[in-house]
Amino acid sequence: MTLPSGTAIGSIVIEEKISSGVAGELYLGRQPGLERSVVLRKLTRDLLGSPALLERFRREARLAAQVIHPNVLQVFDFFAHRGDHYLVMEHVDGADLRSVLERGGRVPPRIASRIALEVARGLTELHRRGILHCNLRPENVLVSRLGEVKLAGLGHSRQLGEASPPSPLSPSPYTAPELNQGESVEPEVDVFSLGALLNELVSGTPPSEGGTLRPGMPSRLAWLIRSCLSPDPARRPALPTLARVLERSLGRAAKDSRMAIASWFWEVRMQHVRPDEELEEEPAALAAEPQARPRIQLRRLALPAAGLAAALLLLVLLTQLGGEGAPEREATPIEGLPPVAAAKAAPPELPTRVASERASVTFVAYPWAVIQVDDLPAFLTPRAEPIELAPGSHELVFRHPRYGKARQTLEVRPGEQRVVRHLFKKPGAP
Repeated sequence: MTLPSGTAIGSIVIEEKISSGVAGELYLGRQPGLERSVVLRKLTRDLLGSPALLERFRREARLAAQVIHPNVLQVFDFFAHRGDHYLVMEHVDGADLRSVLERGGRVPPRIASRIALEVARGLTELHRRGILHCNLRPENVLVSRLGEVKLAGLGHSRQLGEASPPSPLSPSPYTAPELNQGESVEPEVDVFSLGALLNELVSGTPPSEGGTLRPGMPSRLAWLIRSCLSPDPARRPALPTLARVLERSLGRAAKDSRMAIASWFWEVRMQHVRPDEELEEEPAALAAEPQARPRIQLRRLALPAAGLAAALLLLVLLTQLGGEGAPEREATPIEGLPPVAAAKAAPPELPTRVASERASVTFVAYPWAVIQVDDLPAFLTPRAEPIELAPGSHELVFRHPRYGKARQTLEVRPGEQRVVRHLFKKPGAP
């Protein structure tokens, strides 16, 4: 029986039903005392007749509760209530990778590498605790709207060295060949699954049986994926080695994975939002098909241009200090700048050039926002790259479907680089 909204299960109040399937029913709930949202999984009574399914349910709760890591979905509680069993889990405001792939298709290699790196970090923590995931696939990788990547679905996980599975897995492109052959399982089973996952992210399709790569694979990732998909576990790279290869390929960008993933997430899911469109409810906006929208042209300020601007500004100051009709004199050399010859008058266009130097502004909003700057095309946060604005006054509008609108006037100076932040208040908050 479906739990209606408002039903209290212990300390949890049901808000809505998310889905139902062979693993039970999922509900979005809230713990008023802790002021947090949670996900409640209910194992219905008609499923309790399967000992294997019940053991899988208990196992997922027991093993997941042992791990507290940013890349592993946290489990808060496991209990029975009026004949039904419940698992209380962390609420991830986002989607699983299967849904993301179905909506956006292939993932850019730079984003796929970041997601794979976050998954590798979560697997490393599981392995450190002697837990093998054994069921890594897109459905069990969650991506939040803030760019967090979390592993879920530990119902088929095993202890390191364990031979007999608690519940057999059906063969799939993500399953290592040795997993269902009665052999002692090792960390390499998860390395195989991660290679298959990375292959699907980049190419849009999982590898075929036996680990054969799909065509169209970028060369820089092909070697890594092919190594992970080796039928021989001994030839697969160790998980720490795999993570280091991904980190080196990303360079400094590996440190900003969450921001980059979140920016891409919004591009593929929210790019249909228009500046003149009122956002009624977030789910309705997400349900629409993505449409192309204009992109703001971004340019980075180069250091040589900054040096030129400084030299031009120096010319203006020298001219103003000399005054009209002042005698010519040599400019005093300044350390770090080339000597500047005396000038009788500044070029007429010089002040215009200095005044028109554009500012570089980065926008941040929590939890997120559609941002409108003057009449420019609207864009969504989080956004990793800054935008360029002309010096002067600009009108800003931050919009969120739940928290409303906020208007702000922004004053920027020539050549300024700054970050503009906005924190939405909950409705009714002081």
